[in-house]
Amino acid sequence: MNNEKLPLRPNVCMVVLNQDGLIFLAERKGETGKWQFPQGGVESGLTLEENVVKELTEELGAKAELFRIVRKLEATNDYEFLRPPDYAKGRWGGQSQTFWLVEFLGTDADIDLNAHNPEFMAFQWCSSEEVLKKAEPVRLAGYNKALSEIKDELLKRGACSSKNKAS
Repeated sequence: MNNEKLPLRPNVCMVVLNQDGLIFLAERKGETGKWQFPQGGVESGLTLEENVVKELTEELGAKAELFRIVRKLEATNDYEFLRPPDYAKGRWGGQSQTFWLVEFLGTDADIDLNAHNPEFMAFQWCSSEEVLKKAEPVRLAGYNKALSEIKDELLKRGACSSKNKAS
């Protein structure tokens, strides 16, 4: 048995706010009840900002010009995979996340979860409290840090405003 610890995969994770100040949260395709922020592995050859926009356009299916990066957050989160996904087996032991605050300038009609290789089957716009109730537990340490850092920037708080299923 190989006891060598695998490295953590560099990852960008986005806190996406809509124009009402609510946060985008998505349910993983084929994993009912597993809610998370859009995120993805850092692709070499791209800047971190380019990786942020690439992941958002792929996962939300919206045009790049509908996303405005507000700033990179100081919050980070490292975690090990409980069950490594296929792409990570033998290569990555988990994720090392940086968090980004991003404004979504479009409407729900601009989001198409099936536009690319679908990773999500549903999404909701949520308050920070709702995010912390719904998010997958392994993600909570990082989400807490990121949400605490942007609390002053959240325009409104309240219940999830809309639920949308991918068709």
